[in-house]
Parts: sequence; C-alpha cells; structure tokens
Amino acid sequence: MNKISYKSVIIALLSVLVLTSCGEDFLEKNPKLNVTEADIYASEDLIDAAVAGVYTRFKSSSFAGGNIAVIFDNRSDDFVNTGNNTYAHSDTYNMTVGQNSIMNPGFFQAGYLAINAANTVKENLEKRDNLPISEAKRQQYIASCLFIRDISWYYLSQVYSQPYAYDPDSKAIPIHTEAVLGPGHNDARLWTIGEVYDQIISDLNSNTIASLPAGGDPTIPTRSAAHMLLQRIYMAKQQWQDAISEGEKVSGFSLSANVRDMFDAPYHTAENIYSLPFTNTERGGGNPASYISSAVGYIDTLNVRTGIITLPAYHLDTDSRISFIKVDPATGRETWYEKYDEYTTPLEWIHIFRYAETLLNLSESYYNIGNYEKAAQLLHQVRSRSVPTGDILDVTTLTGDKLRDAIYNERRAEFIGEGIRGLDISRRAEDFVHPAATRTNGHWDTVVVATPSDRTSYCWALPSYEILINKSAN
Repeated sequence: MNKISYKSVIIALLSVLVLTSCGEDFLEKNPKLNVTEADIYASEDLIDAAVAGVYTRFKSSSFAGGNIAVIFDNRSDDFVNTGNNTYAHSDTYNMTVGQNSIMNPGFFQAGYLAINAANTVKENLEKRDNLPISEAKRQQYIASCLFIRDISWYYLSQVYSQPYAYDPDSKAIPIHTEAVLGPGHNDARLWTIGEVYDQIISDLNSNTIASLPAGGDPTIPTRSAAHMLLQRIYMAKQQWQDAISEGEKVSGFSLSANVRDMFDAPYHTAENIYSLPFTNTERGGGNPASYISSAVGYIDTLNVRTGIITLPAYHLDTDSRISFIKVDPATGRETWYEKYDEYTTPLEWIHIFRYAETLLNLSESYYNIGNYEKAAQLLHQVRSRSVPTGDILDVTTLTGDKLRDAIYNERRAEFIGEGIRGLDISRRAEDFVHPAATRTNGHWDTVVVATPSDRTSYCWALPSYEILINKSAN
C-alpha cells in the first residue's frame, strides 16, 4: 500500500478530465494547469469526472478490466495453461503464486487504488457543504463509491483468503475503510473473510441501494448491480434465502436472443446488468482475456480431457455456445475459446454481472432450500436460450444430485471465459483440479493441485511490499 496516495487518486481523476475535455475548441481555450481538490468539488463537471475516475480505476486492465477473468479461469478446470510464462499466469494455473510472483503485485495494487479512489471521493462528498450538485446526486455518488470499494474487496478476498465455506475466520485482506492520503497510514490489519462479507452487507444496506439508479445505464453501479454483489456474498455464506431475496430484486432484464450478442458490437442487450465499456484510449494492451482468446500463439487452451466441453450434453451441435470454440488449423483439434475475439480494436465490454447469472444463482439457491421445481425452471430458462432444439438433457425432470450437477455444469458452460468457474470452485470450498496425463478405464485422470485446507497453495500470498510496509498484515 506504499504506492497508494492521495496524489495518485488526483492523477487518475485528472486523466479523466483530459480525456473528456478535448472538444473542438480545446486549443482555443486557456486551460487551468493546476487543479486543486477545492476546484474539483466546486464544479459539477469536475465532480462527475472524479466519480468517473473511480470507475476507471476499477476497470484497470490489471484488475476488473481483464485480469479478473484471466485469473479465475486459470484457477478453474476448463482451461489448461500450456506455457511457463508467469506474465501469462502459469503460476496462477499451477496454484503457486507467491509474494513476488510477477502478476501478484499489479493485481493487488490495482485493486487497492480503486478502493482508495472510492474512499477519497466518498469522503469528500460526505464532508463538504454547498456542493454544486443535488442531494440526490451526492447520495448516488457516495453509494457508487461504496459499491466500487465493496466489489473490489470481494474480488481481492477471493484469491487472498481461504473460502468462507471452509473457514469464515480465515484471514483475508487488509481493509482500509478510510482514504489513505499520505505516509503513516499504511498499517491495516487483515480482516477475516467473514468480516469482509459482513462489511459489504453493511455498506450495501437498503438506504445505500435506494440511492443508486434503478437501472438504465449498465456501465455504472445500479441497484440491480448491488443486489447481484449481495447475492454472490449470501451464496458464499450459504444463506440461500437471503440470496434468493437479493436475486429476485433484480428486475427489468431479460436474456438476449444469443449469448454472442453480448460479445459483439454494440455489446449491450437487455441482459447487461453491470458491464465495463472501453474506448481506444482506455483499452491498453490486448483483449479483456487476451491470451485466453488468442488464436495465434495461444497459451490457455481448452481442457479437452476433463473440461465441461467433454460432456456430450454441453457440446451439442444445436448449442449456440459451441460457436465460441475454435479449431487449430494445424492439428484440426478444438483448442481455444473466443468470446473476446477482437484483436485490432479490442473494445468488447467486460461483463461483471449479466442476467443469466441472476437466473442460475437463483436456481442454485432454490435447489439448496429443496425447491427443485423452481430450481429446474430457472435452469431451463438459461439452457433453452442456447439449446432451443435437439437437447439430450431435459433439466425440467431432474431432482436431487442430478439437478445439482446440471446447475453446476450449466454455469460452467454459460460462463466459460468469464472467470465465474474459478469463483464457484472457491465459493463451494472445493478442490482445484487439473487434467492429468494418465487414463484409467479409458477416461482421463485428474490431479488435485490445491485444497482449501492448504492455504499456501489455495491462496495467493500478499505481495512482499505490502508485508514490508504494513506491519499489521500478519
């Protein structure tokens, strides 16, 4: 946290101002070269830009703007990382991320820069009088900052902590509920995963959510996005009735006709709940999940031994999702997966929450309270969108373990390439497994690479610089 300061937040906010102020008459104006904190909060346009700066921090390519999908798919069992390049997450795949692993410090820092930006803007909006914005807008922006802070905590805690289902008292991440504005504020104890979840629930109370927009723009925090985050938290805590309550508050959305619609321009359908848009100036290098979707010189390949696509019911000719599977022209083998397939102008939106997840979250939650009929009906909504004909699996007739397996498998098939599978494995406190190079009775074996009880392999180690400057992180 030594690199997180108020100055870095101001730089982020000013970069937004530069990008949004270059109109036709820009060169004719006499720009102010020294924008102060007081200037920002004396102007509605600059306050708007400050909040936009918080969103920009969150969608850093090192964090939610691509790296999250890459990390959690590499932790899953539907891809195989064939390389040995730590810049391409070979250690993430092998569950050997240490304090000094190449990708670890950047992910950690990007997450905490987003958190600190959110805390900084939130505190200024709370403490200042006579702001040039309406009270409703002030409350909306405060709530939006809380949402960005909370969802950043959520993603960080998924890799630095053992699962709540295994141990709710597992130490997770350092928590700063106040902005870090300069030296001397680096110490922050490690909160447990249970404490992190409880703080998110407290932050996103009914008043906070009511201050967010009801809907309309899926690129900013809305009430439905907050309900989705809470739904994930309650599922992790196995509070299924609460998860159902949050999911049923998500309204005004519907499944798009085809999953592909969300990954091709204009990237926006009635299914988007919360998505991250990009422009040429924001994109940075590569696609949202650049090397997962890379056709030439790919590193992450599909798990064609034990992955979800090896199950006949999830590789049907009538399943529209198989169009994302690409064949290596050199070998004729199915090799990689392309939801994000723009290479020259990678502007695809990254989807954090979409309505298909709402339905499948509800399906899993209803299953866990024993309402199999409702669970199967919700599962069918998602499956029949992609498999409208020729299905060999009638999910509406399933109960018990077969229904549970179908829900789990549908989540794998629906969200492959989006990082959800890695989150699900951890949420359920399951082992992480890889395909092995051996076969038994004609089937490929698997090998366990991490179990929840072994923190060293299951969790990322906090970066060495955090341990150095945060004396309370132990």
